[in-house]
Amino acid sequence: MANKNSSSAATRAKLEASAKKKFPTSFGVFSPTGYVLMVFADDANAERARQALLDSGFNEKDVTHYGRDEVLAEIEKSEAHANDPVQIGQEVDKVDRYLEFAKQGCGFLVVHAPEEKKSALAVNVVRPFQLKFAEKYNRLTLEELA
Repeated sequence: MANKNSSSAATRAKLEASAKKKFPTSFGVFSPTGYVLMVFADDANAERARQALLDSGFNEKDVTHYGRDEVLAEIEKSEAHANDPVQIGQEVDKVDRYLEFAKQGCGFLVVHAPEEKKSALAVNVVRPFQLKFAEKYNRLTLEELA
């Protein structure tokens, strides 16, 4: 019976992972215009923050939790394309900063909040959950929010 339950849990986890929203990109480069990238002390706090955002009126499709392993894999993919011409605008120091957070075991949320009011609300809602860093990707700029 234990094998059947653990097998079901593993299958469920694989389905959830495959259904997860992909990192927002433009020409294969992480480019989440209109999104706030948030970093938390760990995945547990990131998940609590995700739930608080949903409870505050954010839609499920607008709030995605990524664990450290997912972020590490995404950064590895990005670094494989580091010499591509479309990477010129990619800020290497930002990628290095995200990599360091991931190595520390941090949890990440990517929240669609294009309006200033909505992004400010998102940051205020998640502050109690050991928010370490937050920045908004505007059309041509990055705005540090926390």
